[in-house]
Amino acid sequence: MAGRVDTPQKIRFLKYIFAQGGGVKPGDIAGNFGIRTPTVTRTLHELSDAGYVRYDSNRRVFLTDDGEQMVWFLIRRHRILSLMFTRVGLSENQACVQAEKIEHLVPKNHINQICRSLGHPSRSSCGVIEHDPVCCGVSV
Repeated sequence: MAGRVDTPQKIRFLKYIFAQGGGVKPGDIAGNFGIRTPTVTRTLHELSDAGYVRYDSNRRVFLTDDGEQMVWFLIRRHRILSLMFTRVGLSENQACVQAEKIEHLVPKNHINQICRSLGHPSRSSCGVIEHDPVCCGVSV
């Protein structure tokens, strides 16, 4: 993967672009999250410099291959953290909220350790947990 996605806002933007199937205008992102378009544009330029998004000639934003791989990891990380929180007694909603608060701080090697400690789970309340071949020893 190219660079780090180290803020909750970058995570939300990448997941949103992924969910929309690409071709998203910065104004659409701003409207969805209730923030100013210049703020979105600045963050998208940072994501572009990191190699995760690209613009087309109409200024729509698309994920690059590295961006899609990053979103795959972001979703996996969120689901593993949510599952960990539900296993220690938080409700599904509380677990999701807490995972969002800290997920940008937890590196991949720690997510893999948590995954191993949970027995390489395949599902959380948020959905299917995709297996990482490095962690889970599965071929993709």
